[in-house]
Amino acid sequence: MRSLIFALLASLVWGTAPVLFKLGLRNDLPPLTALVFHNLSAFLLATLVVVLSGMKLNYPLRDVLFVAVGGIMSGFLGLFFFFMAVKEGEVSVVTPVASTSPLWGALIAFMFLGEPFSWLRAFGILLVVCGIVLISLSSR
Repeated sequence: MRSLIFALLASLVWGTAPVLFKLGLRNDLPPLTALVFHNLSAFLLATLVVVLSGMKLNYPLRDVLFVAVGGIMSGFLGLFFFFMAVKEGEVSVVTPVASTSPLWGALIAFMFLGEPFSWLRAFGILLVVCGIVLISLSSR
């Protein structure tokens, strides 16, 4: 149950942030510069929380590398492409299309992590994709 609450909170935060991104990117701020400010502020806040909480920082290198590569993919590449999309398009269309990440996450988890596949999950993913297609078509 806690995992669902955290997932809903993440969804609320991630659903609100694109509006702030659009407000920041609507004038002259380039997406790459916005990405620097975004990641720098996230880094500084995370560092402060780790220091204040007294968490340890010595973890297996392999685990750290997996998280670092994921950070490069999501925190740099993914956000860069998202910022470009938000700068050029409508948040109400760009955000749902970018939110197809659960589709990719589920497919990759089925293939590489051995997570269980069910037709009910596949149907749910299909419904999400159909909704995104409808939202995209509504902007034309």
